[in-house]
Amino acid sequence: MSKLKNNTSKSIRNRSSVAILITAAVLMLLISGIQQFSARKQIRINLERNAEMELIIKAIDVRHSLEDVSLALRNRSWEFEQFLPYPDSLFDVTRRIVEQNPHFAGCCIAMVPDYYPEKGRLFEPYTLRRGEVIETFQLASEEHDYSINPDFIIAAENDSSFWSEPYQDEDYPDVTLITYTFPIYDAYGDMAAIVGVDLSTEWLSKLLNSRHMFPSSYNLLFSGKGRLIFSPVGEIKHKDVEQIKGLINDTTVEHTTTASGRITVISFDDWEDHAKGSVYYYSPRSIRPWSIAVINYDDEVFEPLIKMQWRNLLLTLAGLLILAFIIQRSAKNISKLQQATLEREHIDSELNIARKIQMDMLPKSEETALRDDCNIVGSLDPAKMVGGDLYDHFIRDEKLFFCIGDVSGKGIPAALVMAVTHTLFRSISAHESNPARIMQALNETACQRNEQNMFVTMFIGVLDLPTGRLRYCNAGHDKPFVIGEEIKPLPAKPHLPLGVMDNMVYTIQETVLQSGESLFLYTDGLTEAMNESHEQFGLKRVEKGLRDCIGKESNTSEKLIRTMTNRVNGFVDGAEQSDDLTLLAIQYTPQEKPIIFSDTLTLINKVSEITKLNAFVKSATAALNMETGLANQIKLAVEEAVTNVIDYAYPNGTEGNINITIEADESRVRFILSDSGAEFDPTGVSKADTTLTVDERPIGGLGVFLVRNLMDSINYERVDGKNVLRMEKRFR
Repeated sequence: MSKLKNNTSKSIRNRSSVAILITAAVLMLLISGIQQFSARKQIRINLERNAEMELIIKAIDVRHSLEDVSLALRNRSWEFEQFLPYPDSLFDVTRRIVEQNPHFAGCCIAMVPDYYPEKGRLFEPYTLRRGEVIETFQLASEEHDYSINPDFIIAAENDSSFWSEPYQDEDYPDVTLITYTFPIYDAYGDMAAIVGVDLSTEWLSKLLNSRHMFPSSYNLLFSGKGRLIFSPVGEIKHKDVEQIKGLINDTTVEHTTTASGRITVISFDDWEDHAKGSVYYYSPRSIRPWSIAVINYDDEVFEPLIKMQWRNLLLTLAGLLILAFIIQRSAKNISKLQQATLEREHIDSELNIARKIQMDMLPKSEETALRDDCNIVGSLDPAKMVGGDLYDHFIRDEKLFFCIGDVSGKGIPAALVMAVTHTLFRSISAHESNPARIMQALNETACQRNEQNMFVTMFIGVLDLPTGRLRYCNAGHDKPFVIGEEIKPLPAKPHLPLGVMDNMVYTIQETVLQSGESLFLYTDGLTEAMNESHEQFGLKRVEKGLRDCIGKESNTSEKLIRTMTNRVNGFVDGAEQSDDLTLLAIQYTPQEKPIIFSDTLTLINKVSEITKLNAFVKSATAALNMETGLANQIKLAVEEAVTNVIDYAYPNGTEGNINITIEADESRVRFILSDSGAEFDPTGVSKADTTLTVDERPIGGLGVFLVRNLMDSINYERVDGKNVLRMEKRFR
């Protein structure tokens, strides 16, 4: 009986093992299938983007090349015109042009019929390049009547230059030629001749097919009539080229477009040597009526994916074999294994929740996505499930508050300190704009009950978005870099980290960011990242990566973060991450809009001056055609702000000036108030609690509350001993 039970138990375990293996195999195949589908879709998207970029770049190359030819010839038009009175000298002119331009196959000047009566009705000096030999002769004859040539007729009738359709010439039987034609005028302004320069399309072919995404890819260039301008360089089958021409002109074939809508995509299959492929077809305005196409074959496009599929299959089989071995070896201890698994899952679940909470504390890209004056991208990659790095940024009153920090140690203790520091930064910055005072408050809290002697290196910055003025304070953190026309470290005083000394005094520093400049901040997880040889990434590699991003079009926040992430990942090459890695990039991109209205008023700090102010604001809002309700809101907000200055800026009995400047563009109006009174930041005043009764509500704050609610944004700066308050309102 006992033997029967053992056999039954063994049978159940065997069946369970087989079921587990089958389930695992199905899941692996399903996951692999989903991954392959997603990867194929992403590869196709990337292919479209790369093809579109290649076509745009090569269209620009073609346009520049054609413009170089036409410009070089037009710059020589004076030479033709100078020698018009001397017909025989025109032979020398055409010869010089061919000799000085090695890629010119020939040059002719076809005179208007009967222009030189002594030369007969037709006169056409022509220079031809035959290999290394250059010949010059009179081309016109009864058999060669250029006056009936379509290109001559078009140039003469339209009085303009143009590129001809591609053609074959008996002097160049194996080469396709194109001709650039333009008119020449005599001293009386009358058309005297048509100049034509013959060029082989081989130089265009080499230009367009010099580099490609894949070895078998190639470019084709078509004329306005759909004729092929050149044959691709390399072993490209004529049959494929003809089929592609047919596909482009075949309206029954499905034509789709890329996401931008500029590039036409045509898919093909069932060709002799290639099962499937795609044609990306582009007709840019810059080279119309010409069009350009790039052809890619799927067997090359998806070759890495196919290899990955085989690798995944082998890995799946290996995994199943290993799984079978593990199941067999652990069948007798399944109960312990399940218990251990449950405990581990519980721990992992809690760590995952902690990680999610920590990541949710980081700023969301949506917070600044709609801003056009700054571009911010950050990334945090903890070495463990949770880490001690932090970064944050938010905008208050047209100021960008940001920070980056690194807590000593790793894991859960560092994560707890990180959470507290992050929360305190948000709380203190909500009503304080001085980064040194923010740092001071953080340090006082960090030093309290710090029995574990943990500390935090931190950098805090406050960027005034209207002016680019950056105020910052550093507490033992790595110096950020400023990236503009060059890269340079931001000067930062070496204060002690937070939590080291409770009486540490932090000082503020200032600089001004120019339009287009970027700040790059990082933790030591970047410079101290190590590869398998225990070599550190180092500061020089950081500077090299940033230097490669120099340039107005390159030092965007996305570019900086992506470049540095790729560089450090490539350096460590799979080595275990030893420290949290945090990066933060901020690009200052103010958008200057044309000012359509501006005016200035200077008042003294007397209540009686409010009448002048109201008339001044009313005149401005009327000039901007504002609706009455909006104009009244603006008038009330400006009056409240100026009244606040009159009441509090200057000591009693002291007379002082208040300057009010109005600037407006097509959509926004800005009021700038400046005075030399006592320093007062209205944006730092706590918001009035309007839910309290009049008796319960403390004095002050209601005026600022009113201004905040009536205007779209307010911004305060203390500049050169003056209070400067900016208030903006959108009126269109």
